[in-house]
Amino acid sequence: MEQFTAHQTGRRAVLGGSLAVGTGVVLTACGGGNKTQPVPEPTGTPTKATTTADLKVGASASVAVQGNNYLLWRKDENTVYAYTAVCTHQGCTVGLGKTDFKCPCHGSEFSHEDGSRVAGPAKKPLTRYAAAIDGTDVMIYL
Repeated sequence: MEQFTAHQTGRRAVLGGSLAVGTGVVLTACGGGNKTQPVPEPTGTPTKATTTADLKVGASASVAVQGNNYLLWRKDENTVYAYTAVCTHQGCTVGLGKTDFKCPCHGSEFSHEDGSRVAGPAKKPLTRYAAAIDGTDVMIYL
């Protein structure tokens, strides 16, 4: 039977503990992309994305604004959410789904409520933008 000195046992314990802590950090970093995003402040330039007539309560829309694609979801009479239409997995254009936004390339799905990943290989949520309803216009702040 092999005997270990205090120095050898201590070194093994430190190395084993370091490996366990390092693994925990890596796993936390890999799994942490699905957190709820804070609501962005309406800074930047308000730009008309669509109208309230074209975005009914409970509906979503895909719009092009200043050459970029965005996804909108109108939660209620006064609330609209806006996200980039660029999938966080491999950059495909995310489209509309019945209950979520969906990426046609690899099947990632994102929540209307906060842009978080619901399913698929994407790890991070869609980038969220400030949006507002101004009269009959739906504005996105870019």
